[in-house]
Amino acid sequence: MKCIKLLSVIVAFFGFTFIISAQTMEDVMNARTNGQNLMAAGNLDEAIAEFKKCIELAEQVGEEAEFIQIEIESVLPNLYFQKVSLIPRDDHAALLQAFELTVEVAEKYNDTRTKENAERQIPQIYLALGNAAYQAQNYEEAIKQLNAAVARNPNLASAYFIMGVCYESMRDEPNMTENYKLAIEKGQAFGEPQRAQSAQQRLRNFHYNAGVPSLRAQRWDEAIASFTKALDADENYFEALLGMVLSNNGKRSWDDAIAFAERAIQVRENAFEVFYELGLAYKGKNDRTKACENFRKVTSGPRLENAKHEIEVVLRCN
Repeated sequence: MKCIKLLSVIVAFFGFTFIISAQTMEDVMNARTNGQNLMAAGNLDEAIAEFKKCIELAEQVGEEAEFIQIEIESVLPNLYFQKVSLIPRDDHAALLQAFELTVEVAEKYNDTRTKENAERQIPQIYLALGNAAYQAQNYEEAIKQLNAAVARNPNLASAYFIMGVCYESMRDEPNMTENYKLAIEKGQAFGEPQRAQSAQQRLRNFHYNAGVPSLRAQRWDEAIASFTKALDADENYFEALLGMVLSNNGKRSWDDAIAFAERAIQVRENAFEVFYELGLAYKGKNDRTKACENFRKVTSGPRLENAKHEIEVVLRCN
């Protein structure tokens, strides 16, 4: 009699367990169906909540529901990514939070593709924040956001370029130079050639403009130092080459003046002002023949009358 009672208890227990298991598996499937329907209707928040519930139920059921759990885990990260499209593009804080959450969920469920897609967007948001701060002339905040951008993407030339502009506005030459050079390097190597070109132009123009007052004040060595930096940024920058010619002629460094003049002529063929300076340099070296030859090449421009005077009066060229 006791054995019969014990057997009845065991049967009842396993029967009850089967019912619970069956009901829970049904709940898993219902949650999956509800999530799919919500997703199809575009109710992404509700779909995510239902799919998360489905995963929790599947974990409780165990091996029997594992295939559903795997299926839903493969879908969930992409839903977080899709949610970002519902956020206004100018709400940078919300976008940043949404992409960071997408990365977290994708990591949890081993979705490498969705993680990489989200991670690519995060530096762009920091870039937008940095650019907005720059436009508002809040340079320190801009630099903070742009540093966050390059921390996530160290090859983002646009971020280095805007940081260079910020440092230029702050008159911080060392940091300006460093970031413009990085913008040139990264832009050329990683598909932002226009940024590289803009950085090169701003860097060379900064140093050239710094040299012009020194040239006018006949502080030749200071001018040469600035023009040298401009040529470091762009070795074919004609105005800086001409500045080097003028400065070296000013300090009577005739050979250096001639060397830079030859470089300038390679950049601009009809450089009449350079021919005039070449004439002066050769005149300084007492090379009358080459001086006359270069003065004769001045056929136009503001130095034409000066060249004629050298030819006809000073050197009496044949």
